[in-house]
This record gives sequence, structure tokens and C-alpha cells, in this order.
Amino acid sequence: MGFHKRYITDHQVIEVFTERGYQGIINYFTKGVDAIITSGDLSEHVYDILHLNLLSTLDKETKISKLILQASQKISRN
Repeated sequence: MGFHKRYITDHQVIEVFTERGYQGIINYFTKGVDAIITSGDLSEHVYDILHLNLLSTLDKETKISKLILQASQKISRN
């Protein structure tokens, strides 16, 4: 029994989304972890959106998917 931290980078967010989709993102940010430490704007935005109670599940999925796809395209252009 311990305290489980997860460090999440923007690259990891894109990779998880590419491999496992939106449900993979939810699992990565919520399953088996007590604390999240984000490193980068994308991972921070995704974390914030997931924890906003003002948005519906569909709105969260739409916003997160858009953010990740935009970030992925931006990286592939560089």
C-alpha cells in the first residue's frame, strides 16, 4: 500500500490517445493513481478538462480529442 504518482507529458498524452483513444486517456489519468503531475500545456489542459464538472462527458471527449489532434498535427509539422 503506497502513494502512486504519475508523471504525464504531452508526448505520452498523444501516444496514449493514438493507441487507445479517449477511453485510454481517461484510464491513464484516473486508474491506479493517487496524484498526477503534468509536464506541458497539453497534459495540463487534458487534466483540467477531465476534472471540470461543468462539462458533459461528450463535451469533454470532444474538447480533449480536438486538443490532442491539434497538438499531434503541430508536432508532425515540425
